[in-house]
Amino acid sequence: MTNTPDLSYCAEYVRRNDRDRFLCGLFAAPEHREDLFTLYAFNQEISKTREMVSEAMLGQIRLQWWRDALSGIENGDVRKHEVVEPLAQMIGNNKLDRPALEAMIDAREFDLFDTAPDNLAALDHYIDQTSGLLSQAAIGVLLGHREDSKNDAGEAARRAGNAYGMVGILRAMVFHGRAKRQYVPNDVMEQFGVSTGDIFEFRRTDAVRAMTKHLAEHAAMKIRDARKMRSALPKSAIAAALPVILAENYLKKLKKADYDPFSAVFGLARPASFRLTLRAFSGYW
Repeated sequence: MTNTPDLSYCAEYVRRNDRDRFLCGLFAAPEHREDLFTLYAFNQEISKTREMVSEAMLGQIRLQWWRDALSGIENGDVRKHEVVEPLAQMIGNNKLDRPALEAMIDAREFDLFDTAPDNLAALDHYIDQTSGLLSQAAIGVLLGHREDSKNDAGEAARRAGNAYGMVGILRAMVFHGRAKRQYVPNDVMEQFGVSTGDIFEFRRTDAVRAMTKHLAEHAAMKIRDARKMRSALPKSAIAAALPVILAENYLKKLKKADYDPFSAVFGLARPASFRLTLRAFSGYW
């Protein structure tokens, strides 16, 4: 019996902290897989900032560390870090666009201040600058050059990332509620008569269900919007868009739970790995 090969640091890090993207990354070509996990590990490093600090200023310092790390890479001064070093190789090989990575860091400043988005457009922008840009950057990794992320394939992946990110906001409502953080936009809360206390206390009211259904429909629209550009994405880059398959399945679980965002049927749903495999091999995401 042969032993299972050990995963690289970045691959194991993503497997433990971002299971969905890890599973999707397994469908990337072997020669690009480790680079994709490095990109996802970078995303995990900056996205967990809020959970690692006790006050906003400390989070800003941590995010600035990553900005400085990117600047150091450009200047040939690569910091000794398990994610920075492989990231430097990718930037050096023109697989990643530094401004896109910096934009992702900047977007994470929003997490530090525990303020809700004013409206749905503000939430969409936040998702686009995080999950959307991440999926777009993945195209440069999977196709071998950062310029590839700026064509129609990059736009298709970005839309897919936005759809997955919107579902992610819904799935994180319990996590954010425990931390007394609200990502549901204020205008949507007001529209449905939902209070912050309803979210923080996990109240399963009709108003909360109606609001959640509204946001789920918004996410479903984003999935349809992404799939309009499905033909623009080469099969060799499909791993960047595969999270849409998982997002769609999570929405089905939410509907089954009658749009209760606090239901274990939804929040603890496992990724649809069999469906993911079928779609990945068919190329029909």
